[in-house]
Amino acid sequence: MEPSTDKLFSLQRHRKVVLVVDLVESVILMQADELGVITRWQAFLAHVNQVILPAHEGRLVKSLGDGLMVEFETVKCAAASAQAMHAWMADACDRLPDGQALSLRAGMHATDVYIDGIDIYGAGVNLAARMATLAGPYQTVLSADAREQLVDGLDAEIQDLGERYLKHLPQPVRAFCIHPIEGSEPERRPIDTLTSQPVVAVMPFERRSGDAQHAVVGDLIADAVIHHLARSELLVLSRLSSSALQGRTTGGPTIERHLGARYVLSGMFHINGNQLLIGAELSDTKDDSIIWTERLTGAVGDLLDAQSDLAATIAAGAFGAIVQSGIRRARRQPPSALEDYALLLGGIGLMYRQSREDFGRARQLLEHLTERRPRFGMPRAWLGQWYAIGVSQGWLADPLIEARRAMSEVDRALDHDPSLSLAMTIKGQVAGYLLKDFEAAEAAYDMAIAENPNESLAWLFLATLNAWRGFGNEAKVAADRALILSPLHPARYYYESLAATAYLAAGDFAGSALLAEHSLKAHCLHTSTHKTLIAASTLAGNLGRGREIAVALLKLEPQFTIAGFVGRSPMANSPQLPRIVESLKAAGIPNE
Repeated sequence: MEPSTDKLFSLQRHRKVVLVVDLVESVILMQADELGVITRWQAFLAHVNQVILPAHEGRLVKSLGDGLMVEFETVKCAAASAQAMHAWMADACDRLPDGQALSLRAGMHATDVYIDGIDIYGAGVNLAARMATLAGPYQTVLSADAREQLVDGLDAEIQDLGERYLKHLPQPVRAFCIHPIEGSEPERRPIDTLTSQPVVAVMPFERRSGDAQHAVVGDLIADAVIHHLARSELLVLSRLSSSALQGRTTGGPTIERHLGARYVLSGMFHINGNQLLIGAELSDTKDDSIIWTERLTGAVGDLLDAQSDLAATIAAGAFGAIVQSGIRRARRQPPSALEDYALLLGGIGLMYRQSREDFGRARQLLEHLTERRPRFGMPRAWLGQWYAIGVSQGWLADPLIEARRAMSEVDRALDHDPSLSLAMTIKGQVAGYLLKDFEAAEAAYDMAIAENPNESLAWLFLATLNAWRGFGNEAKVAADRALILSPLHPARYYYESLAATAYLAAGDFAGSALLAEHSLKAHCLHTSTHKTLIAASTLAGNLGRGREIAVALLKLEPQFTIAGFVGRSPMANSPQLPRIVESLKAAGIPNE
């Protein structure tokens, strides 16, 4: 963010990541061995200044004797720095003569701050310090603003702590705890015959130089290319998953491990006036070899064309290098302004945060886009998803009214772009989940997948539909495909939650419980995941865990009963429902 000046304070304002670290039980430690603690703290501070901060591009703002405050440009650097500090205290700091070990706790927040050249000021600084009070020894707790810039399983293992009340703040704050990644492999990835197909990740193209506001062009290039490639025989990962690795120095093996992709399409771009220069390359992650390159020039406006020649040329070249065959052209409707495209991405991100405040802001952004660009179908499709999520979270009261609103949006999206597979997918979700019209839902999903075989949401919702109807094996196959197509999706918890339902319907109770556990770790307030985990754990023979989750569910949803669940459940006619009901009873969920 470019610095701005606030005339009232005559201070510069910047977007920064604030990390506050303090020594756990410092008063007690000082009373026991004042000199020993000071000596070790000085050694720690020297290591921070000489090694950790230079490595992670941080600036020490202040040291308070038993704590310090550091600023960073990115959350990724701040998180890595915090973990390095914890590691030094755990491994390199000598214990005190009485055997006590020194440990740190840390808080982090991404915020606008005022800077006078030495210190930093603002409410966000205080919030970072408050977040530290939630941390235990060797822990770092961060805000939702900071968490959304990290990738779970890549930057750290991230645990959702839910909403917490902090001193002097009237409203609870969403908090997350990060832990070092253990092991080099992801915890799960479904392995089946799908992996025999070529899997391609299209990375956001990097800006070589020019105005920072043009950075969004890299995402637009990737999106346009994905739209073309997705209609081939290839498995093409969702852009949101590939974007998780944007701006990182990662080789082929790392990309293959985290995304499961055999091929990576990436590149650079430069804008000079209205001219766009693109350098694209396709690499094989097995050995990091480059198997295809292309340099293209054209007008920036070409990317805003539904039939972008630049995107089609890149897609066709990459596809030909992998399978030596042609590719059909996509007919998506891209945005007609880069600013609008950025607003769309922001609205989607806010919607998947699933806090009520951010959820409301997401609707405002999406509706604003529909007014500005009435012929651009994508915002209306996402508005349909907004209504469906609102009903599932209990934030919108009347499912039938919201279903009509959602259908109106997706139908208008399809009026403007009949090939928009996302709109077809959301139409199926509304028909199946809100209106209980399973035949219409299946028809919509089939149309979406025929139009775009890599529409991950269509596979995910098809898995859920099959689970509701008792087609367990079909549900599991569709869920696996959805998971493969979205390995690092920012709403991965949502995919895992619905996949857990599919696994439950298939009778794979252990697999269902594993997926649900991982989903809850990332998003602990998602009550439908609690319900699936209760059933999966109990049916897998772990009644104790089922009862633990039942207690947690009733704290989040005190009015939840088996009768209400059965009355609202789309699984009313599923042969699995009686077993689920019995598991809920066994775990302690009340009947009425």
